[in-house]
Amino acid sequence: MRDFAGKVAVVTGAASGLGRAFAERFAREGMRVVLADVEPAALDRAVSELRRQDFDVLGVCTDVSHLDAVQDLARRALDAYGRIHVVCNNAGVDGYLDGPIWEASDRDWRWTFGVNFWGVVHGVRAFMPILLAQDEEAHMVNTASATGLVQATNMYGITKHAVVALTETIETQLAQRTTQVGVSVLCPGVVNTRLFEAARNRPAELQNPAAPADAAAGGELRRRMIERMASATPPAAVADIVLQAIQDRQFYVLTDHDWDARIRARHARIMARENP
Repeated sequence: MRDFAGKVAVVTGAASGLGRAFAERFAREGMRVVLADVEPAALDRAVSELRRQDFDVLGVCTDVSHLDAVQDLARRALDAYGRIHVVCNNAGVDGYLDGPIWEASDRDWRWTFGVNFWGVVHGVRAFMPILLAQDEEAHMVNTASATGLVQATNMYGITKHAVVALTETIETQLAQRTTQVGVSVLCPGVVNTRLFEAARNRPAELQNPAAPADAAAGGELRRRMIERMASATPPAAVADIVLQAIQDRQFYVLTDHDWDARIRARHARIMARENP
């Protein structure tokens, strides 16, 4: 896809961070943009800011962990603009970081996978049939992480490996048919977002009744990551990379070379059949 003017983009997790940057970058290209997010006040602010710049945007409060909500998002986008050309399944949370994986609760698994993995699955189910039926240029971008390309160390990494595998499967199956629809898997490194503050939107029914035994360790990790993110890659820079990837129909989209050694190490270990 080379020409974006007049086309329509849908972005989840669009009230802040990467999603907010994607929405503005697409709007600057002349696209009409549907912003989806689970945080109503932040979504309203993002939509208002873009409209003040005379961009044509729509906000739809959406919990991507529920298929019916994402299907409603697709209907709202079609009702407003008639077509959809770019879909960014981008919403994500840091999830369970508070101890050994075998100590995670059912609620931890449901929250982390519900947003990071099932949110992408729901976006694929709701939007891919629409993109294919339109029979015109379109593109889907699924946000994974560089942690989805290296040896996983926590539940977040597990979800991102799953998103990479899901998107690889979509790419393979799209290649088996004649279509103008492309797909990319975005694997960003450390980006200056509010990822490690995601607990602010954790549903009450998925909160643990008591803090995990290692919650202090998880809190310290979050604190360090929030400090690190202050000087990390700005979301706008990633938005530029994503726009170029859509234009080039690039599948694996990475944002830096900081993870290259770890990616090579994982694959070398697989090929060598070695233990750590």
